[in-house]
This record gives sequence, C-alpha cells and structure tokens, in this order.
Amino acid sequence: MANAESVVLIPSYERIRSGGASPRSIQEFLAMGFMPIGLNGWDDHFQGDTLHGGYQSTASGAASVAAAISTGAVGGAILLDAGTDNGGRSDLSLGLHYTAQRNAVIWARVQLSAIGSVKCEIGFTDVISGTDAGAVNVKATPTFNANDFVGWVIDTTNNANWEGMGVAATVAATTLAAGISHTAATYEWMGVALAEDGKAKFMRLTANGRKTYESAWQNAFVTEDTLLTPWVFVQNRSAANRTCLIDRLLVYQRDYASN
Repeated sequence: MANAESVVLIPSYERIRSGGASPRSIQEFLAMGFMPIGLNGWDDHFQGDTLHGGYQSTASGAASVAAAISTGAVGGAILLDAGTDNGGRSDLSLGLHYTAQRNAVIWARVQLSAIGSVKCEIGFTDVISGTDAGAVNVKATPTFNANDFVGWVIDTTNNANWEGMGVAATVAATTLAAGISHTAATYEWMGVALAEDGKAKFMRLTANGRKTYESAWQNAFVTEDTLLTPWVFVQNRSAANRTCLIDRLLVYQRDYASN
C-alpha cells in the first residue's frame, strides 16, 4: 500500500542544493524531470502568445479579464484580472482529473497586486471554472460554495493571512491558521498536497524555492475519492482592481490510488 509520502512534496532545486532532502527525495525529484510511468501531471510556465489549451477560465464584473498571457513577463506568466467591480473576479482551472487517493499535489508561484480588499484561493476544487464564484463563500465562518475544496485562502474581509481551508462533502474542516502574510507584487510558492482519507498538507516557499512553512498532515480536509481540478481564483473585496500573476503552475499525482 502506498502512503502519503509516496510522491515528492517539495520539488525545489533550492531544497536539493542546500542538502535539505533525503536520498529518496532526490531520486523522486530527478524522476519528475521526465514524468515517469506511474506519475502524471501538468506543468506550465505560461510562455508564448496565447494560453495553452485545456484551461477553463471565467471572469465576472466590469473590466474583469479571464486568464491571459502577461506580455513580456520574464520566464512567462499569466494574469487573472478581477476588474473594477466590488465582487469582480477571475479564475483558472483545468479538468476534474485529480484525487486525494492518488496523492495529488499542486504548486503555484503567484503574486497579488495588492493586499487589502482582495480574496485569493489556490488549491483543488470539485467544479471547473464558471460554476462557483469562489470555492469559499465566507472565510471567517467558514462556509463554502464548493462541496469539496482544499487550498490556501487569503480574504482580507477576515484577515490578511494565507490560511489552509478544506471542506469534505459539505463538512467544513477546522481552518489551519498558518499566519502567513503576503507581500504585494512579490512572488511566492504556495503548495498543497493530498493523501488518502482526505488528508492535506500545506506548504509555502519563497520565490526562489526556499521552504518557510510546512504543516503537519491535516485530517478530513477533502473527500478522498472526489474528482478535483487545480484552482486559482482572485476576487475584489471592494471596487478597487485586484490581480493575480501566476508564473508557474505545477500539478501531479500517481496513476493509482493509495488504498
């Protein structure tokens, strides 16, 4: 039987270079270079003139824009633009291909244009773009639009910190108060790993891939066999324009269930 550690959780060059990984982790890190049999996923640096096929993206509100290539960004990036309306939003998803049973992992290198009057979600949810106006309805309570969601959430109507949130078949998990703040217009890596029984681990790296936070495994954060899509979402919390730049999106899992 596979376990929650059967895929590499932090595939960072900085972690390997600094000696912060075990020999087994190094082997798994190297294996990811060609996505071996038994592992599948998605890796996008958002280079080119147009967004690659396969994405779903929806925008709502005046001047809001669905995901689009950020022209001239070093290394490539896309922009989610929530426009100028209070509640305006923009999101990005793939398809419903990932499950906790397969140890799905998502990493996104992101930056927000401002901290204040903004909501952002990064993780996995149970419906593709255009269905929910955010997986999370109210962060403080919490309540959800999604039946199943797990991810990092910042919502300044509650506080200005990234916190780990989850809901499993409409049952909300206790929010993980990680106390991580975000510096506007500065990249950081936000990661979420899933495991059997709906467990979740939350991780954060600097822009250069140095680990600053890794939670313990959190129980019952999502339904283990529900199909999920990778998800990034930004929303205005006032009539001030907020955007999210995504420099890279990396998602992967095993081809077989862990139980």
